[in-house]
Amino acid sequence: MNNTKIQLPILPNGKINFSFMEKFIAELEAYLNVTGLKDYILTTEEQKALADFENVGWCEFSFKNIFNKIVQGRRLKKDDQKPGSLPFVMAGITNMGVVNYISNPVASFLKNSITVDVFGNVFYRNYDFGAGDDTGVYWNDKTEYSRAVMLFFVGTMGKSLSGKFDFGKKLRSSKSLHFKMQLPVKDGQPDYSMMELLISAIQKLVIKDVVLYADMKIAYTKQAIAKN
Repeated sequence: MNNTKIQLPILPNGKINFSFMEKFIAELEAYLNVTGLKDYILTTEEQKALADFENVGWCEFSFKNIFNKIVQGRRLKKDDQKPGSLPFVMAGITNMGVVNYISNPVASFLKNSITVDVFGNVFYRNYDFGAGDDTGVYWNDKTEYSRAVMLFFVGTMGKSLSGKFDFGKKLRSSKSLHFKMQLPVKDGQPDYSMMELLISAIQKLVIKDVVLYADMKIAYTKQAIAKN
């Protein structure tokens, strides 16, 4: 172990930056707690939802039956974009399509919406944003879907659109009204409760190893700080 090397943040003078380490760990702990991502233990209901997944009934629903608002963004050339705080979304997957932060008085959209660009890339937006004319925005102002349900929509919409659009064949939101997505059903209607349970369970399964790793790093860092 005397010859084992580890990487640590340092100050300009080459000394270990313990202040940064303390701040980083405190912020990491706060983030995990605030977002609720510290909780990775599956509830009884979530376990049952995963166990019953193969027996879940599914039906197809058109986009227009799920979203009563399907709107194309507005064209705004790069040279015309003024610096600001509103995320501006265009086609692409880099930064989830956010290309700039603007102050232009363009049409803005409320959080808890889904965007689908001309290439069929689907993203959930949990913040207010503006969108270019190569991006469609989907939401329902009569039914307030939960974040988990919207994330479920993102997954199934993405699957239904995958591989169908490119530079030679671009998707416009007005042409997607009758596109269909598969959803779990109960009594012939979308089973939103099942969607929420499945998304919650999957999130916990995905985040579990990350939380355990973070907890280990936090513990080791606190030990190092305490010794110094």
